[in-house]
Amino acid sequence: QSAVATVLGALLARAFGWDWPAGLIFGMALAVASTVVLIRVLSDSNDLHTQAGHIAVGWLVVEDLFTVVALVLLPALFGPATIGTPLWLALVITAVKVTALVAFAAIVGTRVIPRVLDYVAETRSRELFTLTVLVLALGIAVGSALIFSVSMALGAFLAGMVVGRSDYSLRAASEALPMRDAFAVLF
Repeated sequence: QSAVATVLGALLARAFGWDWPAGLIFGMALAVASTVVLIRVLSDSNDLHTQAGHIAVGWLVVEDLFTVVALVLLPALFGPATIGTPLWLALVITAVKVTALVAFAAIVGTRVIPRVLDYVAETRSRELFTLTVLVLALGIAVGSALIFSVSMALGAFLAGMVVGRSDYSLRAASEALPMRDAFAVLF
């Protein structure tokens, strides 16, 4: 489904006069279903915990993995920094950058962020804790884009993983719930 939607989207964009790179990006955007929307629909219709619901969620996970790969490869394939660079070299450089980003997120996520969250939690200020989680998420997302040349969405995904692995993940999730829609729009 993802491949067919990507090809059809690219062909449609090409028919409207877009170039092939823009058409492929448009097609990939069409190929991705919204995990949040489908899970909410399945939950509302009490189909989430059925066999069909499990299959649908499984496909959503595959589509989400496709999206992560696309977010990593798009700057390498179509970014301005790769003009005149051989494809294999652009892919190697991207792989090195993403590996460095994941290593950095793992180190910071296990050593620095838990200490920061411990310190902020000791203040017992709900607002300061929520603001700290927001700053960490946006900081990692923007830093990922500026330093490692990956998309902000991938950086936000890693930020979510880093905060999610901390001892304060439930608190961060519950207190950031009002900002969920803002994050969905941003990333």
